[in-house]
Amino acid sequence: MESEKINNLLSSVALFGKPPVLSSEDEKQFTELFHHVADCVKPRNMVEMIYLWHPVCATWLINRYMRHMTVAIERFAKQNRDFRAQRAKLREQRQSAQVSREIDKLTESPADLAQLVQLVRIHEGMVGDTDAIFAAADLERDHNKALQQSIALQEQLNALIVTQSRIRDEALRQLELFRKGLGSLAKEATESILARQSDEHHDLPNAGDAPPIAPSDDEGAAAPTASETPSENGGA
Repeated sequence: MESEKINNLLSSVALFGKPPVLSSEDEKQFTELFHHVADCVKPRNMVEMIYLWHPVCATWLINRYMRHMTVAIERFAKQNRDFRAQRAKLREQRQSAQVSREIDKLTESPADLAQLVQLVRIHEGMVGDTDAIFAAADLERDHNKALQQSIALQEQLNALIVTQSRIRDEALRQLELFRKGLGSLAKEATESILARQSDEHHDLPNAGDAPPIAPSDDEGAAAPTASETPSENGGA
């Protein structure tokens, strides 16, 4: 019965509108994530579904920002490798043109055959230089440089992650408060106040701890006044 109720609530998720899923992301994964969280929390009514929707969306955005922090580093690293490959290609074109001119000169006039063969070999060996840049690339160095280039973007994404983490945690806290209910919260607050007042009463001094108002017997009676002193002739 409970599972059927949860399934009915899950079917009403469409009322919240389209989830925050980009075209490069899979909406099925978001739905699966929401169902897993709902299976853990077990929402009891539509209000709890609303409280549950926000932390799931925040978690989805946090995962996106973390993923794009990595994508940014890879993108800058690829740009750096492409730039080096382009420079290597330009060098090859210049060297190839230089070798072609030398070969033309040697073919127009008598020349050393060995020198001609050597130039042809150099020209053929230039073909794989561009591919060698990618094969021998220091990926750790490229990623380090890419991180340095994208450090501002990394900080911005990290700030977004912190913000979404607060939204997620606050939504879960509100869900917990809603489940407790106002009656339980009022009862806990009242019991807390009464307990604190009881502790304060225990800290008050007892009546026995107060100093006595009348003097004690050890201190002796007060000295008699002149009118109370008996006369030398004798008195009553």
